[in-house]
Amino acid sequence: MFYADFRSFFQTATGHEPFAHQKQFAEMPALPILIAVLTGLGKFATVVLGWLWRRFYASPDIRCKTPLRLIYCLPTRTLVEQAYEEAKVWLERLNLGNEVNLELLMGGAVAKNWDLEPEKPAIIIGTQDQLVSRALNRGYAMSRYRWPIQYAQLNNDVLWVMDEVQLMGIGAS
Repeated sequence: MFYADFRSFFQTATGHEPFAHQKQFAEMPALPILIAVLTGLGKFATVVLGWLWRRFYASPDIRCKTPLRLIYCLPTRTLVEQAYEEAKVWLERLNLGNEVNLELLMGGAVAKNWDLEPEKPAIIIGTQDQLVSRALNRGYAMSRYRWPIQYAQLNNDVLWVMDEVQLMGIGAS
């Protein structure tokens, strides 16, 4: 499906208009290092839908600068589960479910084969312990023979987003 602009893309996914900061994130020439948005103003939607827009519908120069994988790191299982379900709904509404791998990484629900399609765009949402341990080549709850594969995919061509950092302690350093 083709979207003429970010506004219609965002509205299809969420059912409402984007805020100015959400539109700005999706359309800026380079990704920012820090996003400072007040609670309740859609940081998760800003990042996920902005990344999807940049990856699939933005101008060719922005598409080539947008990383292949979006890593969304949260401190608690509850937040991860909520974020995952929301992203799943958006991908379905945008008909991008077959184009993007959506993966959930948290204790007790660790995806076993999320790393088998390294060439495919992916949104990986997980808890700090699962994601950071893999990014350090010491993945919790997984075979050490797969450590290098997931290490590579979490450290190459990725956009890491650390949300709710005030709850992360030393892992956010």
